[in-house]
Amino acid sequence: MHTDGLDGYRPLAKVGVRHERRVLGSDRSRSVRMFPWSHAVFSNLKSWLRGTFHGVSPKHLPRYLDEFAFRFNERWREDLLGGLIVARALASSPLPYFRLTAELEA
Repeated sequence: MHTDGLDGYRPLAKVGVRHERRVLGSDRSRSVRMFPWSHAVFSNLKSWLRGTFHGVSPKHLPRYLDEFAFRFNERWREDLLGGLIVARALASSPLPYFRLTAELEA
């Protein structure tokens, strides 16, 4: 994985991810040129989270990220998105409230 110099990525090595840091300095335009998709994705993610949920707890963050990833991956198929969601809902088992609010296993 290639990332910028953010210290938050250092734990990746502990879980077996080969990580190459590229420290780019304070020139933001240079980092946008080197990592264009990552900046677009994270910008869209932050806007979506703030605009839709107005706050996200760490407890439910994985579920929010799953939804964002699904929407992002299907973004070019907006005309089919409703059908995809209905098909997945019909194919999945019910998710009772106690399971929805339970802690996720690591």
